[in-house]
Amino acid sequence: MYLDFESTKFKAIVPLSGGIDSTAALYTMLKQNPNTNYLVFRIDMVHGTSGHRTTREAMATEKILAWLYKNGLTNFGFRELRIDYSSLGMMPPVWDSEVVNFAASLVIQAKPEISEFIEGAIKDDFKDAQFEGRLQKIENILYLHTQKTPQELKIKFPLRSLSKYEVMKSIPADLLALTWSCRYPKIIAKWTYGRCHECPQCKVIDKVLEEHVGEFSA
Repeated sequence: MYLDFESTKFKAIVPLSGGIDSTAALYTMLKQNPNTNYLVFRIDMVHGTSGHRTTREAMATEKILAWLYKNGLTNFGFRELRIDYSSLGMMPPVWDSEVVNFAASLVIQAKPEISEFIEGAIKDDFKDAQFEGRLQKIENILYLHTQKTPQELKIKFPLRSLSKYEVMKSIPADLLALTWSCRYPKIIAKWTYGRCHECPQCKVIDKVLEEHVGEFSA
């Protein structure tokens, strides 16, 4: 099964939401570095707007990790944490990435040998005028709570040069089909969730699908 958390020495930590970008980042690192141990972690974020999203992301994560292991990418361990900050209100005054990096810092405290943080930001993110500011903030959170310097804990962006389309093409089609990036899933049939096609993540994906008809399954 997955590498044991207690006995394994991990070089890097990789947050996995179950979305396209985090899945592609993890797939890339595992495939390119088969002799490196990665600690994958997922945050079950519970807040006012999480709704069915947390359930669907958990389902996606489980399937993604099983696919990776089945396909020979076994150099990883997995941990899952739950953070309930619903008391902060319907729209919490923090970004998801801030919560993820805070949780990552807690994991790194438990595994101080970790020297790399794998960030799934893509080229499109860096085009956002506000992204650099958000990135600086989450980096500060990470370094403050781990008490590590940028030299001791390096942040890597394996997808930084790729657009959303290129990211989607960078992973096998059957792995891509397991991902979930919608923030507000809708129940479209009994026991079945579907994408909302209204949130920012859905709109980006739908735009790629419209521009590259036939290259991806619906």
